[in-house]
Amino acid sequence: MPANSQPWLVQGSLALATLAIAVASLCFGQYPLSLSAVGHTLVHLPPGEGVIGQIVWSVRLPRVVMALLAGGALGLCGATSMDFTLPVLQRSGGVEIVPAAIVHGFLLSLLVPILIAFFTA
Repeated sequence: MPANSQPWLVQGSLALATLAIAVASLCFGQYPLSLSAVGHTLVHLPPGEGVIGQIVWSVRLPRVVMALLAGGALGLCGATSMDFTLPVLQRSGGVEIVPAAIVHGFLLSLLVPILIAFFTA
C-alpha cells in the first residue's frame, strides 16, 4: 500500500490521539482527578461548581487549550519555514543537501532550550 493512499486515516488517528491526550491531561496536576470526575464536570453545566469544577474550568482547561494553540502555531511556523527555505536549498545546493539541512534544523531546535539555559545561568 502506498504511503499516501489513505491520508484521512493517518490524520484521523493523529486527531484522535491528540484529543485523547488532551482529555487525559485534564486529570493530571497537583490535585489528581479521575477521568469520570473530569468528564462529569465538562458535561454538566454551570461550569465551576465545587472544587473540581474550579480546578477543571479555571486551571486545567485553559492550560490544555493554550497548549493546543501553541503547538498548532509552532507546527504552522515550522511548515511555513520549510516551505520557504527548502526550494532555495534545492536550487543552490541540490537535492542531496535537503536531508542534511532537515537533520541540522531538527538538532538545532532541540539544542536551543539547552543553550538558553547554559548561557543564562
